[in-house]
Amino acid sequence: MENSKIKFFIKQHDEHKQVSLTGARALILMVYLLESPKNFEQIKQFLIDCGVTGKEYSIDTIRIDLNTLKQIGCVISKATKRTNNCYGLLNHPFKLKLSTIEVSTLKNIYKKIAKTASPSKLLRYHQLFIKLSDMMDNDVIKEQLLGISYLKTVDIELLKELVKNEKKFNKIKILYEPATNKEVEYDITIEKLGLRNDKLYLYCYNHNFQKRAFLNISRIKKIVATMFDKNSTLGLDLNIKFKLNNCCDYKLDENETIIEENGQYSIISGKYYNDFIGVQRMMEFGYDCVILEPEHIKQKVINNYIEMSKIYD
Repeated sequence: MENSKIKFFIKQHDEHKQVSLTGARALILMVYLLESPKNFEQIKQFLIDCGVTGKEYSIDTIRIDLNTLKQIGCVISKATKRTNNCYGLLNHPFKLKLSTIEVSTLKNIYKKIAKTASPSKLLRYHQLFIKLSDMMDNDVIKEQLLGISYLKTVDIELLKELVKNEKKFNKIKILYEPATNKEVEYDITIEKLGLRNDKLYLYCYNHNFQKRAFLNISRIKKIVATMFDKNSTLGLDLNIKFKLNNCCDYKLDENETIIEENGQYSIISGKYYNDFIGVQRMMEFGYDCVILEPEHIKQKVINNYIEMSKIYD
C-alpha cells in the first residue's frame, strides 16, 4: 500500500486499534525474514515496494525495526561477513498472532507485489503463507492466510515443473481440461507464466492449433511428456544468422556459435528446432538482435511483435 493508503487505513480505526508505521514495518519485516535471511538493500527495497517506507530508509531505521522485534522476543542474527551481511530470524517466542485487520494488510501488500512477481517468487510467497497459517491458533485466521495466495487452487508440484520448463522452449505434452469440453492432450511450447485477472496462466504456442494460446494453470491436470529439449542436437534444422549487440550480456546456448566479432557486435550462427523456437529466441534478445538471414524469420519476428502488441497492450 502507498503511504496515503496506510494513513487512510489508520484513520478508519479507533485509538486502540491504530497501527504505527514502525509497528507495520516490524510486522512486515518479520514476515519477510521468516522466508529467509535478507541483507539491508533487500529489506529496504521490499519495504519500499510494500509502501511502508521511502528511499530515506537507513541503517539507523532498520536498527529501530529490528529492536522492535527483539523487544517482543525475536532472536535476529547480526549482518556480518559470516552471514553474508544478511539479517536472519533465528527464533521467536510465540505462535504468531495476527488480527483480521493485519491479515487484510498482508493481503493488500501481496496483491501489489504479485503484479510484477515471477512465478518462482509467487511460489515462495505461497509457501510463506502456509508457514504463517501453521503458526496460528485461530482457525479463522488460518483460513484467511491460506486464502491470500493466487496459487491456492493450483497443483504446486505441477507448477514447479512448469516453472522449470519456462524459457527453455521445451515442447511438452499436457493433459488439459477446457471449461466447455472433456480433457484433451495439447502439445505446447511455453512462452511465459503470468497473472491474468488474479489467476496464473500459461502463455504458450499450441502446436495442435498452430497458434498462441493462454491456458489457466489450474486446468492443467498433468505433464504427460517432455518431447524435446533444445539443448539436444536432434532436429535442429533451422539455421539463423544474426548480429547481436552487447553479446557479453547474454548467455549463448550450445547451439549458438560466434562466427565473427568486433568491439561493437558479434555475428552468430544459431540452429533451432523449428521456426517458432527460433523466432522466440530472437525476440528474447530484443533490440540487441538484428536478423541477417533467413528473410522469412525476420518477417515472422516483425509479425510477432505486431501480434503481441495487440494481445498484451
